[in-house]
Amino acid sequence: MTLSAQISLGAGSTNLGVAPVSTYYGYSYVQQIFTKQEINANAAGNITGLKFYLDPSATIANSSQWVIYLGMTTKSSFASDSDWIPSTQLTQVFSGTVTNANGVISITLPTPFAYNNSSNLVVAAEENSAGYDSNNSQEAMYVYPGAQNSTLWYRNDYTDPDPASPPAGNERANYKSVITIEGLAPNPIPACPVVIYPDANAGFIPLTPTITWGNVSGATSYKVSIGTTPGATNVVNQASVTTNSFTPSAPLATGTNYYLKVTAVGSGGESAGCSERMFSTVPPPPSNDECAAAITLTVNPDLNCGAVTSGYTLGATDSNVDPAPCYGTADDDVWFKFTATATRHRISLLNVVSTGTTVDTDTYFQVFSGGCGALTSVFCSDPTSAMVSGLTVGQTYWVRVYSYFGAGNSQGFDICIGTPPPPPANDDCSGALTATAFPYTYTQNDAAGATNNGGFVTVCTNSGMNDGTWFKFTGDGDTYNITVTMPSGSTFDPKIGVFSGSCSSLACVDTRDNAAGGGTETISIPTTAGTVYYVNVGQYSDYIDEPEDVFTINMTKGVLAVSDVKADLKNTIKLYPNPFSDVLNISDVAKVKSVSVSDISGRLLKTIDNPSSELHLGELKQGVYMVTLSMKDGSRQTVKAIKK
Repeated sequence: MTLSAQISLGAGSTNLGVAPVSTYYGYSYVQQIFTKQEINANAAGNITGLKFYLDPSATIANSSQWVIYLGMTTKSSFASDSDWIPSTQLTQVFSGTVTNANGVISITLPTPFAYNNSSNLVVAAEENSAGYDSNNSQEAMYVYPGAQNSTLWYRNDYTDPDPASPPAGNERANYKSVITIEGLAPNPIPACPVVIYPDANAGFIPLTPTITWGNVSGATSYKVSIGTTPGATNVVNQASVTTNSFTPSAPLATGTNYYLKVTAVGSGGESAGCSERMFSTVPPPPSNDECAAAITLTVNPDLNCGAVTSGYTLGATDSNVDPAPCYGTADDDVWFKFTATATRHRISLLNVVSTGTTVDTDTYFQVFSGGCGALTSVFCSDPTSAMVSGLTVGQTYWVRVYSYFGAGNSQGFDICIGTPPPPPANDDCSGALTATAFPYTYTQNDAAGATNNGGFVTVCTNSGMNDGTWFKFTGDGDTYNITVTMPSGSTFDPKIGVFSGSCSSLACVDTRDNAAGGGTETISIPTTAGTVYYVNVGQYSDYIDEPEDVFTINMTKGVLAVSDVKADLKNTIKLYPNPFSDVLNISDVAKVKSVSVSDISGRLLKTIDNPSSELHLGELKQGVYMVTLSMKDGSRQTVKAIKK
């Protein structure tokens, strides 16, 4: 083996990401897994150096103190944000200051690392210098598309993570750093390409797709095969291309499963053992394009959605039914119907995926009574799940689903009609459950049956909420801490309201709604001895009756620990006014690094780096938005904002 032996991965990509380090945050710790197949070394050997890449003009003055670790693993991806490879399985191979030399960061290992060429390689990097480098408010390091969850990263402006006991990562990524591994000789037979598009088992793929894959070191060309059965090449038979993309010369058939294989060709031959992936093309126009052809839905006896019906708006045409009083552009509406078995049903659109030429998952649905010739709108929903009340048992209702925006936008989805349980015993304030012994814990498994009773609870100025389920306790002069948690995977977004007085004349004590869906809410209430306090746990909105879901309430006495108090301080930044018209103000913008605005489905609409105290959002439509503040201390706060 010669000293010039090296293997380069991802060469040519200028995408930016958090690998091998974050340059846009003060500190970071990143682990990446490069598979044996991807490295494709000719034999076991010693890694003598590493190179990473970035724009030659990028600055890393505040991101230059690196510690590099190498290791070997059988894992090919990270299973969760906490699935770090233990430091005991890693070897520190470098610690020092790095520089950007014309777009290259070169690191020579003082002691070579022996790589066995049978395991996957772990490259971990810790960045220890305080401060961050803006670089146009972006990360600086070049990355390339990789296997799913092959990178795990943590970054924070103030906390320097310890690789021996790292905190939960911020995110897993489907990319890896562009890298050169020095000291290993490449196999003359190139590795199998990593297909980037289409995803494995993807649906709604266009009939003339552009298939793409990552560049393979040592490849001089690639061969593409497509068939309609596993292993077949009846559509494309080893077409040879010299780039990393391919588009079939003839359109594929609608609604068909295809099997794709891409291999690489090099000086030593063609890569072997490359796996196939299946994808499905766009289906024909939906059969339920018009009201008269509405598909009948099964009504589930509970909210578990055991029976769902698949649908899609791609290829649908406008039914010429005015959406008013609902919103959106109903130019691709499709129709369903169901017979009510209760006065309330929850309608849910599940597994929503973008299928149009524009990436968008903003799906809207509208409920009608009457018949196709005399429809009366009874409910509108931009959220993909909502409870529809006031139904008549035995009556048929029509559900129209469409993408909110116009041409180029469409979605695939599963639709479910669910039935909530009966109202819980503590549905009304007068039936509040009494907490007498502390700590007090109660899991509200039937919360979805709660009704909004007499309407929204609005006694707290500018802080109303749904009337959910109720609890009460009698104060004794101590501080009472109330925490609401949700089970894993829940999207329920509760608000806690605490009141004194009586059920017929509530007085506001305080409310709390700091977290987004599924997040924990905690509120501390100093009490007066002998005063009865009422606690309402309800959906956060004070203008839409949305269903509650399973939660656990815990009440304890005494002042919170310092760590608990500090954890809540990040939520003291306020956005106002809320609801807003065009401008949303940030109360303490000095603590905020960036702001992102997403719609209720999670689609990112806008990102503002280094924001001013005024967020100008006049271009947004009326509705509910999630505004996420990324703090300079590494924390994040998400606030629901309503555009009037």
